[in-house]
Amino acid sequence: MKIQQQTLAWRRTIAMMALAAATLSSHADTHIYAGAAGTNQNDKLAFSNGAAFDATQTSYSFPQILRTNGLNAGYYRGDVLTFSALAATIPNGGPIAGAASLGARLAVQVVSVEGPPGGSFAFWEGDGESDLGVITFSEPVGTTNGTNTLVISENNSEPGADPYGHIHGREFTTSVPGTYIVGFRAIDTSTNGPGGGPLQSPSDILPVRFQAGLRIEAIQPFTNRVSVSFRSPPAISNLLEATESLTSGLWLPAAGPLKGNNNLQTLTDTNAPAGNRFYRLRVLNNLP
Repeated sequence: MKIQQQTLAWRRTIAMMALAAATLSSHADTHIYAGAAGTNQNDKLAFSNGAAFDATQTSYSFPQILRTNGLNAGYYRGDVLTFSALAATIPNGGPIAGAASLGARLAVQVVSVEGPPGGSFAFWEGDGESDLGVITFSEPVGTTNGTNTLVISENNSEPGADPYGHIHGREFTTSVPGTYIVGFRAIDTSTNGPGGGPLQSPSDILPVRFQAGLRIEAIQPFTNRVSVSFRSPPAISNLLEATESLTSGLWLPAAGPLKGNNNLQTLTDTNAPAGNRFYRLRVLNNLP
């Protein structure tokens, strides 16, 4: 398995470094649903299950795995997230409570991007591994007023059309390893409202966390023990290793292994001696 070494980070006299796996298969199976608080003119759009993924309320992060083949070579790619619009009519499985107004055409806007310096968050209209895959747009870390959108309703803004949309085969990618928080907003791009404007007003911004590769978030030293907090994609077995000298080449197991779960986790070295001690996380294998 190819391993990518990430940057060293320091806390007091303890060093840490992370090693990330290069490949891991995944599939689009998690949906964030866009709808509305009501169907009257200017009623606000909303993400009906957004609270489950709100970075201010949960430690969950969507995994981004380094892909080395295809058109997105070198990007950290994630295909576990799909934005969908709730159906309002029977042919599309509706009516579903909380669906947007008939005639609305919903899109998701990437408003803000927080993350590692020099990083970026991109959207692919295509799977990124074939000749059809291209980056539709990219937003750099530090963006606070982005306007790029991906349309999720499967209509052409015709009056009375179902706002429903459920499109797979799309990708989100990040350019460097680290933790990203991306602010999404649902907007109505239709022209069926007064004066050719939208029917519904924009949603509140939903901050969603993405994790590119394996990353140590923090270390906390105590008397004779050190706790290392990290994020890891699922199905990866992570082992905390320690050494007294970076030049010795001798790394010994300190804690674990522990399978990743996309949330903040902790491994603790319960026999940490005084003085300098270096830590790293090593990917052992992909667990079943």
